[in-house]
Amino acid sequence: MANYFVRGNKLWINYTVDDKRYRKSTGLSDTKQNRKIVEQTIIPQLESKIATGEIYKKKPKTFCYYGNIFLKHKEKSLRAFTQRLPYFERVIEYFKNRNIDTITRLDIKEYLNNLNMKSRSKCIYKSCINEIFELAVDDGVISMNPSLNIKLPNDEKAPVQFFKKEEVEKLLSVATGIMKPYLLIAFNTGMRPEELLGLQFTDIKDNIINIVRVRTKGRVDYPKTKNSFRKVPIAQFIVNEIDKLKSNSLYLFGNFDDAGKLRKRWSRVLKDANVEHKKLSATRHTFATLMLKDNIVSINELSGLLGHSSPKVTLTHYASVIDIGSINLGKNFALFGHDLDTIENKSNYKSHC
Repeated sequence: MANYFVRGNKLWINYTVDDKRYRKSTGLSDTKQNRKIVEQTIIPQLESKIATGEIYKKKPKTFCYYGNIFLKHKEKSLRAFTQRLPYFERVIEYFKNRNIDTITRLDIKEYLNNLNMKSRSKCIYKSCINEIFELAVDDGVISMNPSLNIKLPNDEKAPVQFFKKEEVEKLLSVATGIMKPYLLIAFNTGMRPEELLGLQFTDIKDNIINIVRVRTKGRVDYPKTKNSFRKVPIAQFIVNEIDKLKSNSLYLFGNFDDAGKLRKRWSRVLKDANVEHKKLSATRHTFATLMLKDNIVSINELSGLLGHSSPKVTLTHYASVIDIGSINLGKNFALFGHDLDTIENKSNYKSHC
């Protein structure tokens, strides 16, 4: 049975669950209208939850319990769930059977600080922890999420890895089999590895590649963002190279459904070309870097070709490769005020009078 009482001009609820008495504020001021709301709405709803067992004393409160609920929800996001599952599992394993209402903000900070990785990766762990605590808040087990507003230090931005023009020529000259068309497309379009492996023969028409899917970890999915759906042009000699790939498969690169399956072939190409090892994704960085360095496109245009969500993202990645020294404005450049006397000029004029 539940009832209400007044404390400090606020309406409070008094109720018992599993022989334990609870008192909670409604947050409502003591007015005639609010008393009616408490009597006719809040108390009946509370008593219904007590009767159905939705509110009971021995509710599971371990971090692992809410972690498993979190994982169940995350399965709906297929690609993101698959890629980040190991992170989620490590977080749940660490806090495991600890009651979620005993884990403090300091506990979370210590866990994140002890992770030997960049802040960018730590953010995935922090996001997981945050969402699990939010579930406990929603369930009424805790009143506040202790992981909110925990800040991580910014990582030092690593330099963009890209190949020089002569290195690209070497790589293309020794590439054989599927690596030849793969690298021709990659270096000339800046496509992501998963976008390349998701290409079907029907996606190429009139020297235009239509990017509508990705393949990674053996799964087919939609591209990364809305802007990742895009069309990119390719030269005829690349189309001719693609034609040599034609087979019974829908996909250009057949059963190669993850970039990891190209690792050995990529290492062989690098070794044969005598070029320093870089990740396969460096082909994308090479395209973007050389397009900017040679002033072939603007930041806005490059953003569209790369499928970035905005030019700001492109600039964040590639600002370091823009050659400011190549911008020549001339020694007499002035955007405003070139036809006005400055205070200094007027002072000099008076001194000579």
